[in-house]
Amino acid sequence: MRRRPLLQGAFMLMASGAATRAIGTLYRVVIVRWAGPEALGLYQMVMPVYRMASAMATLRLPVALTRVTAEELARGNPGAVLRARRVTAALIVAMTLLTAAALLVAAPFLSRSYLTDPRTEPLLWLLPLAIVPSALTGIFRGYAEGRQNMSSTAVGQVVEQLVRVPVVLALLSLWAGRDTEQAAAALVLGLGAGETAGLLTAMVLSGWFLVSNGRFPRRHVIRGSSPGGRAPGQPRAGQRTRVGLRQPVFLALDQLRVARSLLAMSLPLWATTMINTAAQVINVGLIPRRLLAAGATMAEATEAYGQLTGMVLPLLYMPMLLVFPVGTVLIPAIADAWAAGRRERARQRFVLATAGALGVGLAALALFRAFPAAVPRLLYGTPEIAPLVAIAGVTAPFAYSASIFASVLYALGKTQLVLGTFALATAVRLGLIYVLTADPGLGIAGALWAIAADYALTAVLNGWACISFLRR
Repeated sequence: MRRRPLLQGAFMLMASGAATRAIGTLYRVVIVRWAGPEALGLYQMVMPVYRMASAMATLRLPVALTRVTAEELARGNPGAVLRARRVTAALIVAMTLLTAAALLVAAPFLSRSYLTDPRTEPLLWLLPLAIVPSALTGIFRGYAEGRQNMSSTAVGQVVEQLVRVPVVLALLSLWAGRDTEQAAAALVLGLGAGETAGLLTAMVLSGWFLVSNGRFPRRHVIRGSSPGGRAPGQPRAGQRTRVGLRQPVFLALDQLRVARSLLAMSLPLWATTMINTAAQVINVGLIPRRLLAAGATMAEATEAYGQLTGMVLPLLYMPMLLVFPVGTVLIPAIADAWAAGRRERARQRFVLATAGALGVGLAALALFRAFPAAVPRLLYGTPEIAPLVAIAGVTAPFAYSASIFASVLYALGKTQLVLGTFALATAVRLGLIYVLTADPGLGIAGALWAIAADYALTAVLNGWACISFLRR
């Protein structure tokens, strides 16, 4: 199998991330003007449902497929890759259909009880048009990333935006002058069109269809593997085998074993996503209430919460454009090296990725601490949030390194450890938010210090775990 250098994949994802962010920023400016803030508000109300449904549809199985693909190709067992991707595809297709059907049935209840606006019901009916292709895309991208082919993800992200934006603008132009619900529906339909384009791109670029009849092309069979991806004990082409009732039974048991192995890796990641979603929902109510307890008015609490979530945290996560791609390519790279017995190479990749993340984090720390008022003045015209920007600088090295440590633990199959660490850190974060945000001397800064403590605890625990496992 032809190997793609780690840096090449990372730079490819960085470039695509920069392009999609630029297009997305322009897109947001345009839709506010064309669709209006009320239509955008309706669209944003259904987005948490979309994210939760997408997580339910995939169960984070693409990450598990990435690791299995990298490991088994490194071991010279492409037959196991074929089994893993078949089972992954079957599970995701089944979960996607169930999730889409459940959403259609629950749409009236969700729109009136959970989202509190009946106008969101038609939008919920349209969401499966985006959920289905988004979930199916994960099958192809997970497989491609396991082969260290990042073009499927990088190009797909750009194509999604290039299709989504003109579709939305065309629909808004076509439906100009109609009601707010139709403008919001145009945004959902554009999302679905973009996800469908991403799915088609992933299907073409993933290399999925280069494998036919269980055979990998010669350039995709790594050294030491059997021709045609023949697993150990599998008969050669033309060799006669005894076919009886046992064979279907053994095949079903083998697929069940593969499914259990994949789910054992993916479900802790799915649980982590659910915990994160639940924590975000709790924060929406908790932080403003604790600000009120500190003596702020409702208007002041709302403004402070908006400054934290809409200005400071996006500023903190902006340099992740340089770190997240490295974490993405690190999962198959570490899994590949570890499975092939190249332990020293895995350690070197861990050290280099950690050094890069810390370098970006320290640069952000220096920038935010040296110019805490100039940065928000340039971006938002709000220099008054300078104290929060300075705290975000302290948080940056922990947040960026924690992302790398999580990717390494994913590659080593320690997803349950990541779940445990995340649950503990989230509990600490919520507890500190409850205590610190109600302090009149801290206010919204207390919430940000709680977030900093969360990332610091996560980085220390996961970093220690990475060092411990990689030393073995």
